[in-house]
Amino acid sequence: MAKQPAHRGPLRDCPKFDELGGLPGISAALRQRSQSLDWPQGARTLEMQLGLLDRGDSVWWRNRPEHAQSLADLLELELSDLGITDSPSPGFMEFTQLFGMPPLDLRKGYPWNWSAEKRATAPTSEFDTNSSLEEWLRPTPYAFRPPHEVHWLTVADELERQVLIRSVEAAGHFSVISVSTLDEAAGRLASYKPLVIAVEQFNGDEDWRALAKRPSGAGLLVIAPCDLPMPTEGESPSYWSWERLNQEEQEVGVTRWVWARSADWRARFLRWLESHFIKSDKDTLYSAKGMGAWLERFDPCEEWFGSVADLLPVCLGFENEKKLPSPNATKAGEKLLRVLQRSQRRMSPDMLRELSLARWGCRETAWSGVLPMQAWAGLMQGNSQASAAIDLDSVVQGKTLAERKRAAQELQHRQPLEWVRNGLLKAVDDGYDFQQQSLVKLLVRDALLGSMDAGSVEDWAWACFDAQRRGLVDAALDALDATVLQELTSRTMELEHQSTEFIGASDALFCAVGRRIARGNEITEIDAFLPLGCSVIHRLNMADVAWALPAPWTRPVDMPDQQLDWISVCWAWSLMPAPQILAEANWLFPGWGSVADIQVPWWLADLWPEKGAEQLPMHWQRFFLVADEWIKELDHPLPDVPRLLQIAHLGKAAAGGWSAEVAWWQGLWPNESGEFQRWIDQTLIAKFQRSAAENAAKHVWPSYAEWERLAQDKYGFKYLRPMRRWLLEMLPAAWVLEQLDETGRCYFASCPQTLPPQWRGPLLLSVKEQWATVPAGKARDFLRRYGSSIGGELAEVIESESTLAWAAGSLIWAWNGAKARELLKQPDRLEASAWRILFDNCPTESLSLALDVLRKFPEMIEANERLEWARSRLPSSGIIAKGLLELMRASTDENF
Repeated sequence: MAKQPAHRGPLRDCPKFDELGGLPGISAALRQRSQSLDWPQGARTLEMQLGLLDRGDSVWWRNRPEHAQSLADLLELELSDLGITDSPSPGFMEFTQLFGMPPLDLRKGYPWNWSAEKRATAPTSEFDTNSSLEEWLRPTPYAFRPPHEVHWLTVADELERQVLIRSVEAAGHFSVISVSTLDEAAGRLASYKPLVIAVEQFNGDEDWRALAKRPSGAGLLVIAPCDLPMPTEGESPSYWSWERLNQEEQEVGVTRWVWARSADWRARFLRWLESHFIKSDKDTLYSAKGMGAWLERFDPCEEWFGSVADLLPVCLGFENEKKLPSPNATKAGEKLLRVLQRSQRRMSPDMLRELSLARWGCRETAWSGVLPMQAWAGLMQGNSQASAAIDLDSVVQGKTLAERKRAAQELQHRQPLEWVRNGLLKAVDDGYDFQQQSLVKLLVRDALLGSMDAGSVEDWAWACFDAQRRGLVDAALDALDATVLQELTSRTMELEHQSTEFIGASDALFCAVGRRIARGNEITEIDAFLPLGCSVIHRLNMADVAWALPAPWTRPVDMPDQQLDWISVCWAWSLMPAPQILAEANWLFPGWGSVADIQVPWWLADLWPEKGAEQLPMHWQRFFLVADEWIKELDHPLPDVPRLLQIAHLGKAAAGGWSAEVAWWQGLWPNESGEFQRWIDQTLIAKFQRSAAENAAKHVWPSYAEWERLAQDKYGFKYLRPMRRWLLEMLPAAWVLEQLDETGRCYFASCPQTLPPQWRGPLLLSVKEQWATVPAGKARDFLRRYGSSIGGELAEVIESESTLAWAAGSLIWAWNGAKARELLKQPDRLEASAWRILFDNCPTESLSLALDVLRKFPEMIEANERLEWARSRLPSSGIIAKGLLELMRASTDENF
């Protein structure tokens, strides 16, 4: 049960609260008073909603006016007394379509941390240094000027876009308006004040003309679901039009941004949701850990749940991960449909299933995007009027009241506008689209798995040529049991090899097998799949593999991520025994022949994760796993390792497979100012930790140390790398110093402050030959870079008779006072000159000790020097002034 709040709200202030028995009593009384209303199942759920209302959250009650009025009548109050009004509280965002989702408090800014703006266009000049939209989305009170540039931010995810817009609006720094297209805001665009405009679509020339009215220097942020197109030939360049050029002297461009999610966005969202439920005192069985574990098994590639809007309904209906479908479940959509109904109770499951499969099966209709309502109605089988007539006949001809009632309900559910009211469809721009995209895809998944298991290949192979449908076919193939996949492959091989169905299905199956190998799944019946591999490879243009990437017939490889996915599949296949079909070794199937002497083709050498990536995208993670498996089979490193294989080479070196080379580190971290790709460090550390950590660090340290010494890095980024910290924490200092030559020790002695404290003392002693070269004026600064951790080694420095000795004599009292006092009391442990340095640097707080030592060992200092020392200490001597004066008199008598 939700935790009871400590403060008193409108319910607890009501005289009838105690009379009815608190929240449990009010809950029971409401059910008894208004039995015809649809109250939540379970007493705790209704009590939770009463508790939320008492704390000011009236969303549930405002969405159910009859329930709210029943409560007001029971307590003999007005709705306004209970805080139930028609408008939501300012600064709060409510989820009226999602039962059980607590509202968001946006008064403190954007609440989610898994997405951020990312620049989509390159800087136009050296003065264009914008790297974020902080001045708009996270403005600081001390900003010296308001925003003065024009930005277009694309946020494709509808839910994230709405939360972002509402957050900017709640912050109150700028005026925020929502319109369908920019031209609707033409009047506001003429203003000089900073403005945020949320649009639903781009309207071509009309919007360009509206944008041209923006005065120069007047800041503008447009938040849209689509990209701002670049002007092309034939289009009217209205932003640079006569009107705009006559309005300003200088041409100003539009900076384009995209709202990008981090690679671990799902894990962040799940943790945030759990925290949000706790803060909202929501009574729920939801578990971020359990939900995350299920997603890793069921949807590792984010094909079914690719957005917050996809995940949220399932999380709201979560009871236990064991009640969610397994990865190979053939009726996952049906099971999740029942889960979803807990948060969307008006939805008609049968109608959603029928609509989903109708749109999927209509090959002439696009699978993604909006459709006009007429197109949705036309998707249903038969003529809509005839269907309506048949339904009406069933209403009239029903033999019993129950039959007629069911038929009438079915008739109502089949009305197109009812699909919107029931949450099956949502209005988007000028058309309609599915409200629950993930559930629709899962219902199609159920149908695909059924066809793949027991149906005809032709039932799904046609979709392999459809760019919008192909991904669902691939994901369904990934969900198949290994035995079913093998049987499906055998049935496919029986088709005519020149047929459309065979080409589509064989390409899809080839990729599915490759992905399984890449994930580390064992292929037990290899011979069953080799004919499939041979047929697909025969279609590839392998003659040009040295300078062009051979592409499959049914899927594009134009974009880098598409190329990488295809290469990963082919590399994975080459980990299996080689079929006798390739005459020569090549880089597309490197495991089937030696490529050591073959130049790396450009289509492979140019691939690399996007610059600035903090986390490694999923398709790159899959590729590196395949690369690791191939590199493990090599006896010697490649003579010229391409950049995308250097991580795998270092991984094998860490495991003791071969010696690491400096060039591999240099390839990962070239001398590019500001390039700091954290994912490289994360990947390397995870790879090294699979071996014994200390041994792995020892294997790669010599090459890393040499790379760091040679790296040209004037900004010091190399010292910040997590990889460096991990190595330094793993390695014992004594071992490292034994491995370093004089040049290496001198390099690290130039930056001791960047090393662990336990390294610094041994390092200082290992570079004694350098002590004499330090100028006297820089000696103190030289030692201070080592810090107090070298306090134990300073005695040896004091005895060195180098320029560092005097500085060491001063610092030892601050960094290792106990050692200094011990040495001062035992002059025989130091050379006379070293003891004198220690004595002369004695601080005021240890004067009494120094005085006692002089009394005991007067021969350590000449009489005239004792006299001068005592005189110089008198002004700050305090209670030992008498002793100093006595020493001065004794020293004077000794002189005469």
